[in-house]
Amino acid sequence: MRTIGLGVFVMLLAGSAYSAEYFKLAENGRTEYTIITPAKPSPPESLAARELAKYLAKISGAEFEVRKASSRLPKHAIVVANRGSLGERASFIASLQPASEGYVIAAEDGRLFIVGGRDRATLNAVYSFLHKLGCRWLAPNFDHYAGTAEHIPQKSLVEFTAEDICSQNPILSIRKLYVEEGHSHNAQNLIQLVEWMSKVGFNTLVIPTDYQGGGRVKWDNWRQRVAPELQKRDITIEVGGHGYQNFLNAEMEDGKLFDRHPEWFGQDEEGTRRGEHRYVFCTSNADAVNYLTANFVKYLAGRPEIQIFDFWPPDGAKWCECDACKALGSPSDRQAILLSQVEAEVAKARPDVRLECIAYAKAIAPPESAVMDKNVLVDFCPIRQCFEYQIFDRRSPINADYVANLRAWLNDFDGDISIYSYYRKYAWKSLPVIIPHYMQEDLKFYLNEGVRGISSYAEPGDWFTYELNHYVLARLAWDPSADVNAIVAEFCEARYGPAHHAAAMALMALERTTRRFSSIPGTSLKPADEIARRRAELQDHVEQVRAELSETDDPGTAHNLKRLLLVLQYALRDLEIQEQRAAGTSTDETRKLVESLASFLSEHGDDGVFLMGRLGAARVLRSYGIKD
Repeated sequence: MRTIGLGVFVMLLAGSAYSAEYFKLAENGRTEYTIITPAKPSPPESLAARELAKYLAKISGAEFEVRKASSRLPKHAIVVANRGSLGERASFIASLQPASEGYVIAAEDGRLFIVGGRDRATLNAVYSFLHKLGCRWLAPNFDHYAGTAEHIPQKSLVEFTAEDICSQNPILSIRKLYVEEGHSHNAQNLIQLVEWMSKVGFNTLVIPTDYQGGGRVKWDNWRQRVAPELQKRDITIEVGGHGYQNFLNAEMEDGKLFDRHPEWFGQDEEGTRRGEHRYVFCTSNADAVNYLTANFVKYLAGRPEIQIFDFWPPDGAKWCECDACKALGSPSDRQAILLSQVEAEVAKARPDVRLECIAYAKAIAPPESAVMDKNVLVDFCPIRQCFEYQIFDRRSPINADYVANLRAWLNDFDGDISIYSYYRKYAWKSLPVIIPHYMQEDLKFYLNEGVRGISSYAEPGDWFTYELNHYVLARLAWDPSADVNAIVAEFCEARYGPAHHAAAMALMALERTTRRFSSIPGTSLKPADEIARRRAELQDHVEQVRAELSETDDPGTAHNLKRLLLVLQYALRDLEIQEQRAAGTSTDETRKLVESLASFLSEHGDDGVFLMGRLGAARVLRSYGIKD
């Protein structure tokens, strides 16, 4: 075990307890404090210390020296380390019991100790410490934020008191972001996303092997630049997705694999073997399974950075209809059987890799007879969740069915189950479905049921629209009982400054409106007069935000108020279309509104508000039931 250096921690920490001390960290651009790392710090420990020094300097104007531990610890020290670096006899920190994902901020004799249960938790601890000093990590530092992604206060006096001493362990151990369709991702904004993840406490990034075989959204395109950034933050690297076809498909062997082995490919109901990617290969064919497995093991062997692999069937999977495959059981059983076969071979070459399966579509229910290794991670995907109601609200038959299947999984499977959430959904076409309180109620339910994790999509292209969802979800993943109203207020104060009240009121109006009245899938069309009332209420908030914009002289606040107005205007335009549809307005009149909306979205396609990769005019028309 690495220790911080010459037993100094043993003397300092033995018998300590929470302290009532007051810490004047800096005043008038000067500090007496030195940041201390272990004598041989890990890369995340070194990064944590550098980040602490950087942000303390931004806050105070003082330069904080970072120094490795030696035989004597300075009188005024801020020690940054993971628990394993302290040595087994560091009874003080041990008594506070930071779990692997948790951390402690503690004090003794004028010294502060920022200690994580593991490397990434040490980073989380540093950012939590800075959060207590007023720093706010509102969003990744994407270019479209123009320097407003985070809020760092500036103070002549920086103090830390006993009230800020704390210990925290996250409630949900799995906290993921998914790249998934990756319409707006590139290596640069992925690194910006990774930097933000540590600041707010997400611990896993998921990137496709090769999304839909398109060649652009692909781990291999980004791994050389992105993997080191993940590793130095101890963020779990998860790769995969819908992709049996990445390891067995008709185009392999110069396009001749299908001709050579048609029996390896999925059979349709008419008895024809099909080479299209959506058809699951014949999983009852041992030679086909061996071929796929060999390719998969080779892929993993060449990418030692991968820690979790999502071994999923194709999206919209059509399972083989041959008698031998049907004899294996339901799609859930077939997925479980194949996973077990593949897992046995992976264990020989890469025993460190954890496999994940998906509870989704035809495989939403647990296997009826096949048994899965409890080390497998299950992602449960309520893709058609109706957001008019909470996931547990039985007024929605769709939601009730998901809950029944989730409970069946939790009853039948001994391993970890995480929710593949849709709290930022592609099918929402960048509509501002703002749901901080909704997410909390879902998460409290999931936690009570026994779920261990949560995830969300993470598209840079419309991050601003969903930034409050992302920010709140990160906090709720650590503590689903957190005060959401306080989190929203904190966010708005940092994002909108003096305009925070008007902005918060507008965002909460969106929360009341869009998931129930907008054009998102699963939401029923309401009466025209009811939609009109909601639209009038939202228009009032638009006017209040405009008034705030006219008053501000801060460029950053103005930048973000303008974008909030874009968000609100999109919601208003959508409600107008919904109102006209509910009133039975002619298709030609509705078409004019939709075409105007499409032009509006295109005009603002580079503002970080609308994901234009999904919002072409034809697609927008179709989403309202109008043929292009």
